Amino acid sequence: MAHSWRGTPRTNITTATVIEEITRYALPVAGLDWLDVVDLDDLDELTALVRWTELVSGHIANRGEATVLAWAEVHGALPVIDDKDARRVGRTAGLKICGSLRVVAESVVDGRTTDYAATAFVDALIDTGMRYPCARGGFISWAKQNGII
Repeated sequence: MAHSWRGTPRTNITTATVIEEITRYALPVAGLDWLDVVDLDDLDELTALVRWTELVSGHIANRGEATVLAWAEVHGALPVIDDKDARRVGRTAGLKICGSLRVVAESVVDGRTTDYAATAFVDALIDTGMRYPCARGGFISWAKQNGII
């Protein structure tokens, strides 16, 4: 669903910190081979990371979000963040940010995914413990009500 947008290929990147969080908390995630994993070690990336850590990392859970926001800012990328507080802080700081549900909705709009497959995917994420603003089976109606489909 995230490999292209409006016919243009996308590069999907996450940070080593996010992968470490997934591993540390034994989160149920299928293969991550579609993601390129980056470390933040460039001077500009580290400077941005210090700033984003101060802005969003009130507790350990947001360290991954801070790394994603820092990398996205330095490289002009669109960060996909599901943490509502981190999205709010990032937008307030001037970044354009979206959540994973927008990526799923875009794949439906672009015709790359069916309503059924998108709903099944979101339901599977909900079953892993993800907290989304739609109930199981309700993704398409929620997306339409919120103008993203």
